[in-house]
Amino acid sequence: MKLDQTSFMDKTQNPIIQAVVVSIGVLVMMFIAKLIILAGSSVVGNRVFWIIAGSAILFFAIFNSIISLSVNDMNQYWTRSTLCYTGLMISSGFFAYVFSSMTISEAGTFKWIFMVLTFGYLFFLSVMRFMRKIVQIAQKEDDKWMGRLKR
Repeated sequence: MKLDQTSFMDKTQNPIIQAVVVSIGVLVMMFIAKLIILAGSSVVGNRVFWIIAGSAILFFAIFNSIISLSVNDMNQYWTRSTLCYTGLMISSGFFAYVFSSMTISEAGTFKWIFMVLTFGYLFFLSVMRFMRKIVQIAQKEDDKWMGRLKR
């Protein structure tokens, strides 16, 4: 029997695993919020489910972008990440609708919040890609100078 020797970092570099973990977290938090509402709390309203969905999307966007700095194939990561982001946004929106019985339009400004989060996510990914490119150029220049010094 052979054990899987992949590291924790290798597992976190998979956007599918990231999205699944965040989706499970969304379901758990929405279930807890629903229990609080059913218990008769007037503090938690039905919009809390849309807040949870938006927070989960923001969480995914930030950490997915940061993890993108350590991947080898940036193009493949971008493709998988954007597909997972879309799936996470649709699934968390669906869960919010099911738990709250409110559409995104009835929930107020959440349609705009989701749009801002989407553009923010694409901006985060672009900034990380740009930062990675700058670091690669700096490393090449450093290697070039170190080679000249050794001669």
